[in-house]
Amino acid sequence: MESKQPVTAYLVDTVTRERLAFQYNPNDIVDGKATTYATIVVPGMSHPRYQYVAGDARKISFTVSFYQGDVRKQVAWLQSLLYPAHDGTTLKTAPHAVLFFFGELYPGIACLVREVRAHYSYLFDPETLQPRRADVEVTLEELVDRSVSYREVRR
Repeated sequence: MESKQPVTAYLVDTVTRERLAFQYNPNDIVDGKATTYATIVVPGMSHPRYQYVAGDARKISFTVSFYQGDVRKQVAWLQSLLYPAHDGTTLKTAPHAVLFFFGELYPGIACLVREVRAHYSYLFDPETLQPRRADVEVTLEELVDRSVSYREVRR
């Protein structure tokens, strides 16, 4: 009988094509989106009127844990996605976008990495103090190149 490999989440750098597979899938994911409205105050009215302005970015947040291998290097890979490339003092390119894969829920969604918060805790190499464990909070923002209708979201 053939054993099935577990599906693990991962990120792919869209420029270098490097991939960081998560050792363990996140236990929970927060997928949020907000909308901006202009508030119109009408004299004599008890409540304001609202005019739709635009949608805010869709944010996907989760925490990944690293326990194996060079933990610091894996965290640094995530953190590097927040930095641009420079040629001397001149900006060469913006930080790289990523594709986020998490099974059928997120089958390669284009995103920017907006925040990386590493928590190193209680497991450090006794000689070098390099971390042996890290829990890393990651916040992504979906990249969309056209307006999306509510009908497309409901599919």
